[in-house]
Amino acid sequence: MGVYDYHQERAEEDDKVPLYEKRPEVRKENPYKVYVGVTADFTEDGMLTPKSIRWEDGRVYEIDRVRSVQRMASRKAGGAGLRYECRIQGSSVGLYYEGNGLWFVERKAPRMT
Repeated sequence: MGVYDYHQERAEEDDKVPLYEKRPEVRKENPYKVYVGVTADFTEDGMLTPKSIRWEDGRVYEIDRVRSVQRMASRKAGGAGLRYECRIQGSSVGLYYEGNGLWFVERKAPRMT
């Protein structure tokens, strides 16, 4: 009489399932949320400092100054992360860094599609 090997059966089932499957990221469209490209530097202390943003139409804006950094949620655009209070061309801009590596800003007016 043989011994039933439960683990062997499970191993055969596991071979059929990929360990990692790349899935397209699903983002719910929010009319106030704009994902932007950011050029940033890491300081010697390990702090992440944004230097410029690239708007969705390709224009690049230099960040004059980072006034503060704090963990915060965006009520208007949805989402949360580190909020960098930046000065860009004399205006105050809230730039958010999400944990998934994406950056976004809040639109002043909702995007009409």
